[in-house]
Amino acid sequence: MHAITRHFIDLNGRQVHYRRAGQGPALLLIHQSPQNSRMWAEMIARYAPHFTVIAPDTPGFGYSDPLPADGPRDMAAFGHATWELVQALGLERVAVFGMHTGGLVATWLAWAHPEAVSALVVDGYAAFTPEESALYGDAYLPPFVPQWDGSHLRWLWCRIREQKYFFPWYDGRAAAAMAIPPATVQATHDAVMDVLDVGDHYRTGYAAAFAHNDHHWVRELRVPSLIVFRHGDPLLAHMPRLTDLPANVAVVEEPGSIPAMLQRLDTWLPATLAAEPMAPAIVQSPRADHWQRVLVGSVAGEVAGWLRRGQGPLSVWLHAPGSAPFTPADVAAEGPLLLVDLPGHGASSETDATLDVATLVAGIATLIDACAPEATLQLSLHGAAAAYLPGLAAHYGQRLGKAHLDTPWLLTADEQACLLANLPVTTVDRAGGHLGDAWHWERERHLIWPWMASCAAARRLVDAPAPARVHANVVELLRLGPRLAPLLAAATPADLPAQLRQLRVPLSVSAEPANDYQGRAAALLS
Repeated sequence: MHAITRHFIDLNGRQVHYRRAGQGPALLLIHQSPQNSRMWAEMIARYAPHFTVIAPDTPGFGYSDPLPADGPRDMAAFGHATWELVQALGLERVAVFGMHTGGLVATWLAWAHPEAVSALVVDGYAAFTPEESALYGDAYLPPFVPQWDGSHLRWLWCRIREQKYFFPWYDGRAAAAMAIPPATVQATHDAVMDVLDVGDHYRTGYAAAFAHNDHHWVRELRVPSLIVFRHGDPLLAHMPRLTDLPANVAVVEEPGSIPAMLQRLDTWLPATLAAEPMAPAIVQSPRADHWQRVLVGSVAGEVAGWLRRGQGPLSVWLHAPGSAPFTPADVAAEGPLLLVDLPGHGASSETDATLDVATLVAGIATLIDACAPEATLQLSLHGAAAAYLPGLAAHYGQRLGKAHLDTPWLLTADEQACLLANLPVTTVDRAGGHLGDAWHWERERHLIWPWMASCAAARRLVDAPAPARVHANVVELLRLGPRLAPLLAAATPADLPAQLRQLRVPLSVSAEPANDYQGRAAALLS
């Protein structure tokens, strides 16, 4: 077995996330839209014994930053961004495999840099015509904007289901029907999560692919190339459009779908790459003064964060468990800062670790120590993250200069029971009902204290939350799924106020007025 590790690399301020496994000649896997490098888990495991397999999240997908808003966003721009990654990783020679949108990116790489690309494989080349570009663009890609009632989630569920019935998905005519198996409920959920990861950015990669209708790249390829069209793939209809190709480009129709295609590659790739050099070791991003993504392995899995270096104490912000991590856009404070994605959340979500207090504290501490092993610390803990302060205070001792609790959840045993009894449904539902349940729980959490019985006294007299804020938190609730209940149970023990009062660390607390809750939080300082 070859472990798959995850990494961030800084490309002139744009953060790029990629996965890596194995050793040998470099093999780059480029995903389709709107998915990300997670889709390649089985492929990476298959080829890691023979190659150094690298799978990036393309710009704007997964955990990679999007392309600059003021620059081009066509397929060549996606290709150039991938070439920048190839160079930054020190890959002098690389074989490239791309699927659908990723296939167009891979083709650009092979066309633009034949001296560096040892081989090209495309699973489903999208040979759109100018007429199709005009037809599909806007209709295929409506804006994805959170609505106050959560209706955008219902639309997304149905949209993902529909793409297995018709191509394009919005064309319900028999002429557009596809005779392929419908997606399973879990596969639909996974595809929905891929879109929720990136929101309205989902349109960028798709739009670039649909707009690409000049296919001279593929006709001018000079590297060994294999273009496969599988049965069951709607792009099979594009196969006859690839004509007048050079002898080094083989176009193959594959009736056996993905397993048969991979068996073909099991022979073709090793033979084609037999004389290629070993890929170099992992390249670390240089230290930078701007915001930079960081990722370290820990007992809590791989823990990610945003780091801004500087002089003086390091401020560490911990978002509320069950809510979206902080990003640099949320921060106005100056000086060195570390914004932690709690284990189970954001870019730290890919973990099977138990999300109890001790495990989260260990993961947080591992990230802090990797970023600033000797700095004095100032902690800012939000919501139920207050439960992690005693463990962090014990771990750091005098290195912890001060701590601030923002609306800490200080619950009685009865309130904790009420909270846990009314959490959103986590079972994936065939009709997508679990999405709506998560939405309404999260929105009402801002309007009614979630640990108090639903009554007038529990109503929070505040502005309705912005749909974008609710949406970001709902994505985290859906990531956590059945892990949400034990996460919040561990973070809301009835003796937490007593634990906090025993700490010997300068402490400040802020809380909004609601029933006796503000007084309860202020009592920590007495």
